[in-house]
Amino acid sequence: MLIFNRLHDERRESPTLVVLTTSLQLALVVLVWLLALIPAALAALTVLTIKTVRAAFRKVSVAKPPVGGDKA
Repeated sequence: MLIFNRLHDERRESPTLVVLTTSLQLALVVLVWLLALIPAALAALTVLTIKTVRAAFRKVSVAKPPVGGDKA
């Protein structure tokens, strides 16, 4: 058992394999973040669009000046 532990400790990992697995892990983290953020961003964009469209079609009421003119 002791011989196996010594052989296992001396075994080196391939630098290419380390870079590859690290890159894959980073890509997975980015993908999960994007999957979480895209629906929230779409919801916010939808709300903003609806508010903008409602404001564009809303009639603007203009206050009429007094009939008697300026009484100063």
